[in-house]
Amino acid sequence: MYNYEFEKNNESIVKEATNVNVKVDNKYYQTNFVLTETNLLIFYDANMGNPVWGMGTQPLPELYLLFSVPKNDVKIEKTENSLYIIVDNKKINCYSFDLEKFLK
Repeated sequence: MYNYEFEKNNESIVKEATNVNVKVDNKYYQTNFVLTETNLLIFYDANMGNPVWGMGTQPLPELYLLFSVPKNDVKIEKTENSLYIIVDNKKINCYSFDLEKFLK
């Protein structure tokens, strides 16, 4: 479940991509990308890697907002091997994910 107030922000999910690996400030996250009518939302699971996983159980995902970018303001930088989203002067490295196709 996404911890985000879609109704309050007059948004709904248009498209969703799960298990997208990203790197931000030398930290790695497995994220979900959610496209709404107005924003690109990037969520991470706060329970990912929870020690309870090793006990034969898996806690339900708790997806919290990592970044929100207005859909029309998404800045992309491509290099030979990577695609970056530029948010607040931070580079989010998206591994093996076609963001341009996702945004269409």
